[in-house]
Amino acid sequence: MFNGKKQTDGTRIKDLLTELRSLTLQNPGDPQLRSHLARGLFSALTHVTEDDGDERDRIIQELRDLASQHPEDDVVRSNLARGLFNGLNAAHAAGDYSMRDRALQELRTLSAEHPRDDTVQEHLAKALFNAMNYAKAGDDLAGRDALLEELREAFEASGDVASIRLRLAKALFNAVSHAVDEGRTERARELVSELRDLSSRHADDPEVRARLSKGLATLLHETCMSDDAGDANDLLDELREMAGAHPDQLVLRESLAMGLSDTLQLMRDGDDPRERVSLLDELRSLASTHPDADSIRARLASGIANELSLAQKN
Repeated sequence: MFNGKKQTDGTRIKDLLTELRSLTLQNPGDPQLRSHLARGLFSALTHVTEDDGDERDRIIQELRDLASQHPEDDVVRSNLARGLFNGLNAAHAAGDYSMRDRALQELRTLSAEHPRDDTVQEHLAKALFNAMNYAKAGDDLAGRDALLEELREAFEASGDVASIRLRLAKALFNAVSHAVDEGRTERARELVSELRDLSSRHADDPEVRARLSKGLATLLHETCMSDDAGDANDLLDELREMAGAHPDQLVLRESLAMGLSDTLQLMRDGDDPRERVSLLDELRSLASTHPDADSIRARLASGIANELSLAQKN
């Protein structure tokens, strides 16, 4: 039954697209019809199944041709950018990495030709972000780092487009996590510093602030695990300050809870037990303030379990 409905929907989409093409061909000078055709092509693209790469290629090529014939049409160009991004992800999922890389290169070219088109720039940024993750998964660390630098440049060139700023913040946080996993603590510190700077320049952006808090918590965890705790207390204080300054942003308190829990878990046997009590009380207060926050509640439970373990040893 499901397969039958899926086939019916696919046939209907093709029929509607054919009708939209016909309307546009009959009225080639009507920009509204052209815009609707571009939107319709992208909508059809989102319904193409993973294993129908030929149909995806045909639709993207039709968007290319439309954009080439009407380079002045922002709507056509925007839907081409969306289509290329869709094709990039689909090609990766299908294991066609050469097609994926060609789509990324085409987005780069489109971006260079239209530096003031925010939709094109946004989809290039999203593609670079995804490509970073693909490079990391393929153990191409040099390629991943080069893509991060390209994303930085795209953000600066955009004139501070918020959607691109978000991709950069996400990429920087991912890079912090990668650096910690790779044992590159100093690199992680540099990236957290970059996140601080980005957040400082955009103090009203909660998304950047959230990635900074996660980066701080990740770096704090690594610092607590090292032989030299270094600036662990400073990092924890920074998390406290952020959470206190923005009480309506739960993710900051979740990051603080992570920092408090990690500090408790990784304290040395000789550390002042009064400090452990204070940290655990702070976790209790956070959990009490946010009774529905599963992650904070789990961090409190972890801290209590750790204290029970220490009490048993003593």
